[in-house]
Amino acid sequence: MTDRQKALEWFRERRTSVTMSGAKAMYNEAVKALEELESRGEGKWENDEHDMPRCSHCGYMPEYNRFLDDYYYSDYCPNCGAKMEDTT
Repeated sequence: MTDRQKALEWFRERRTSVTMSGAKAMYNEAVKALEELESRGEGKWENDEHDMPRCSHCGYMPEYNRFLDDYYYSDYCPNCGAKMEDTT
């Protein structure tokens, strides 16, 4: 179980036990946001026409690390949340 799935489960449990409408709305928004991220599926880092890496879902370009002289490839796109199948 991923950390995102654990958080989703935690918020789902909490929203059923709260009685204050403001708190319930907050938990509902958190559940909605996490469910949307879960539905994103997988993506991958692809090179565009200029040989620059981009997320296959949203086009986000990862940060360049000048010390390593390479791009920082994460397991998830920091922009859209898609899980990357290949971190190059």
